[in-house]
Amino acid sequence: MMSIIQTRLMHWKKHWISHLFWFLLPILATVCMIQVTNVVQEDSKIPIGMVVKEETGLANALVETMKASPLLRVYELSESEARSRIESHELDSAFIIEDGYEAKILRGSRNRLLTSYQSNLSFAYTPIREMLISYVQQDTGKAKAAHTIINLQESLQPEATVSFDEIIAKTNEIQAQENLLATTFSFYNDAGVETTDGITIWNTWGLWAIFSILSTLLLSDWLMKERSSGLMPRFTFIRFTYKQYVIQNLAVYLTAFLLFDFLSIAVFNQLLDENINFELIGAIISFRILISTGAFLVALLFKNNYLYYGVSFILVLFLIILSGAILPIDGLTARYPWLLDINPLQPLMDQTFWNPWLVVTTALVSSGSQKERN
Repeated sequence: MMSIIQTRLMHWKKHWISHLFWFLLPILATVCMIQVTNVVQEDSKIPIGMVVKEETGLANALVETMKASPLLRVYELSESEARSRIESHELDSAFIIEDGYEAKILRGSRNRLLTSYQSNLSFAYTPIREMLISYVQQDTGKAKAAHTIINLQESLQPEATVSFDEIIAKTNEIQAQENLLATTFSFYNDAGVETTDGITIWNTWGLWAIFSILSTLLLSDWLMKERSSGLMPRFTFIRFTYKQYVIQNLAVYLTAFLLFDFLSIAVFNQLLDENINFELIGAIISFRILISTGAFLVALLFKNNYLYYGVSFILVLFLIILSGAILPIDGLTARYPWLLDINPLQPLMDQTFWNPWLVVTTALVSSGSQKERN
């Protein structure tokens, strides 16, 4: 085995730049795509102005709620500055929280709470206004409900001492616990994803899986290069056969891939805040064995490098479209649930070690090895 490792290291030394690139491709491509997407998302936030004419709890809470939206970039300004920025089209629109906002909300009134400014280029004004109105209606609805409860309390249980503020506080507590209006948007959703306030465009391990498959396929071209007519006769004078040679080299490549996979886990944890757990590590090891043995078996079917490269890219494109790792296929899987069972990437998405395709590929490789020994 040591001679195999030394021979492989000599091959890698001659082409170390290309090999290092393909080994690092899943890490670099995944991080770059997610970081670029985050920058684009940040730059594409809609700029709006908020003018607060009274410093009260409800007014400040409304501003903070708007700031928490992942779609908006909120600036707190004076009224004159807000109008100036709208005229120069620096802001899409501006909203003024008028004096007496909290008092009117607590009375359940909805009249003249807000004033808005827009221009002829305020394309997002209508949805933002509706969003703001919905938040105001939540507060007025809570106030009306509190007044109704107090009126019922006075008529049915005069001895009860539940105050208006206690009712509002309990309402907010229930709303926070039930998470009634929170939604997470992403290109890949599963039952284990926790709800967040942000918008997740990519699934990190889905991207990584696609690029890992591509790099594994392209690095498996050594099988064709070393199966040339000039090399095969040499195995007659070597102490191990060609099958033993390729299977031991497969083990070397698998070990190298696993080292870079563990590097991926560390990098994603530091740069992308991905959680590390034993389920994830097991799923990655299982997935790596699957794609390494799968690429090995596919490469054995070809003698022409360029045809193999073409088929590799087609296979990756096919997985991008139908695996759900990048593009959403929720509608398709809802209609045909069996697609999840045959999807080779699904166990990685679910962070489970068991993968039925792994049994198929390892069985084929093992059977070839056993035949050689016999």
